[in-house]
Amino acid sequence: MQRNQELVDFEVDPATGAARVIDASEAGDDLLACVRPISLNLEPIRLSPDKALTVLMAKRAISPLRDDQDDVIAAFGAKSAVDLALRGHGLSLSDQFWYRAPGGTERWEDINFFDNGWDPGFGAAVLKRDYVALASCSCETPDATTCGRTIKMWERGSDGIFLIKESIHPDGTDLVGAKLASDMCARLFDEGCYVPLEIVERHGCTCSATPLMLAGDEELADGGRLRAMAGMRDEPGKGDGSRISTERLQSLIEAYEAVGVAGASAHVARMACCFSLAFVSDFHSGNLGVIRRVGADAWRAAPIFDLEGSFGLLRSEETRRLVIAHPFVAKLQCASSFSFLDPSWDWSWYDPQALDGFEERIVEVLASCQNTSREFVELAAQLFAMQRAYVNSIASAQAQCPECESSDAR
Repeated sequence: MQRNQELVDFEVDPATGAARVIDASEAGDDLLACVRPISLNLEPIRLSPDKALTVLMAKRAISPLRDDQDDVIAAFGAKSAVDLALRGHGLSLSDQFWYRAPGGTERWEDINFFDNGWDPGFGAAVLKRDYVALASCSCETPDATTCGRTIKMWERGSDGIFLIKESIHPDGTDLVGAKLASDMCARLFDEGCYVPLEIVERHGCTCSATPLMLAGDEELADGGRLRAMAGMRDEPGKGDGSRISTERLQSLIEAYEAVGVAGASAHVARMACCFSLAFVSDFHSGNLGVIRRVGADAWRAAPIFDLEGSFGLLRSEETRRLVIAHPFVAKLQCASSFSFLDPSWDWSWYDPQALDGFEERIVEVLASCQNTSREFVELAAQLFAMQRAYVNSIASAQAQCPECESSDAR
């Protein structure tokens, strides 16, 4: 279903998650065609409708990368993550799609998470590691269909809907870096270009809190679906994964433009600038995408989000000791890994004075982390200053770049 429109009639094996399409409307065929092609030896392979639906349903379930996936599934007596998602109609906060059992009479207005509440006990039990308590919780909650490996919960309050994600480090230092990156974005970008982040305590855990980036009538298509909609496939140097390159970012601009995103070059320049300044290397299709209103044809770029681990704070203590012992090598590696900006992109939004004094802010914040040495704090500030000089040089070079006029027109 998409809202109250039937798209695909299917059956699914709850134990394996394998789906079989019985009948599909024209709109259903379009939906299945949006599943990303699989690349094998660089040749695109279009998935069959059955396989395409199986892939879609697996994405609409708790990730197998989560440490507690088996605990959650067992607590509900479910046969698989897909089975658990099906029990809650496959409802999500990312789009308007859901599943209705044969003979069901439910309507979108009565069950969707944008207009209706959900059982907060699910997320609370997960954060407290009280999986026994899950047996008494409802699985009609966005927690049962949210992808990603980090343990998380959705929270709804008077000020909106927020995603609460647990810190990866016991002391929460990875979230300190994410908060710094969020503060940096606030200086660089207009509101709506990024998702702001705060550090909060929930059920005894240090967590990040980020507002839902979608309105009730909007849907998000992640980077994989974006490339499929744009009719693009993976190419050497442009495939999914964590490594960022100029070629991959240029390919992203082309994908945005193919689906009609306005200002694609400026948006990718902002994203790349943020990644370069904050040393973000976690670049994959789940951390980007496009947004549109249901029933509309116009897509817009999703704001920048998911900045956990910025400024090197996702690294292990052993890795930190190594970079402190060899700061020159660290600077070379940083310059090599985060020099992917292109002066031909649209840099008209960039203000070189916006980050004046931010090095001092980095030192102040990182020095407050109990398990972060002074040497690492100073090195992080030095690397930021080096990267800021690099960004300034790229942005200022656009006036001399022969491609700048074509970039501005994007």
